[in-house]
Amino acid sequence: MKKNTGFTLIELMVAMGIAMVTLLAVSTLYINTKQTFNLQGMQNRLSEDGRFAISMLQRVISQAGFRPNPNALITSDRISAISNSSLSVRFNSDGTNQIGCNGTSTAAGDTTLTISSASNKLQCDTIDWITPSTTGTGNATEVVDFKVQYGIDEADTDAGLPNTPADYGCGALATDTSFRVRNCIPNRYVNTLPGGVNADQIVAVKVCLVLRTEKTDNSLVKSAAINDCSGTAITNSQNDKKLYRTFRSTIMIKNR
Repeated sequence: MKKNTGFTLIELMVAMGIAMVTLLAVSTLYINTKQTFNLQGMQNRLSEDGRFAISMLQRVISQAGFRPNPNALITSDRISAISNSSLSVRFNSDGTNQIGCNGTSTAAGDTTLTISSASNKLQCDTIDWITPSTTGTGNATEVVDFKVQYGIDEADTDAGLPNTPADYGCGALATDTSFRVRNCIPNRYVNTLPGGVNADQIVAVKVCLVLRTEKTDNSLVKSAAINDCSGTAITNSQNDKKLYRTFRSTIMIKNR
């Protein structure tokens, strides 16, 4: 009598169970790897755009007041405090070492560059340093907040304090009857210049930039809302499944 060979029902069920467990494990690994890759890509884009923006802000703002002849009279409006989210920078280019908004050398002569933020963009004149996609749902970066604070140096007129040597100072104020000079160090940072303070007294600029990914990831869980540059919670930032990152820098105005 010929004996039948093959798998029993139990053996088939065990094999199918092992196959299903293996398939589930592979699927879970694939999904987790894809989510990690997606998040890493979002983080990399934020970091790259943020570092680029801060680098350009540092390079452009630090040029304020430059002139090829250091003995030439400095312009009083080398930094113009337009608002707490916009400023202009003026310098006299030597035609080689100063850059414009596009990162290349500017033509020799007086140059004024305006940096501002609007419509989720960070712009220098007409050049977009950071800009979202036209659809708003791509892989680009959005500017959520951009704030500027101006470090002002006010002459110290307290009678008991020593004078700052003129060679190291930033010049006396016209209203300073004791002829004490400023020491080139900010006394305070302000959003807009108060009355009696002019742009010549700006010796440093603080910039704050909050960026957000256009792309979302459903695995993102945030325990609290993200704050803007002023410390105020950004609406819906806790639930929008987007990554945020804040960049800050203090830039000294060295051309005096």
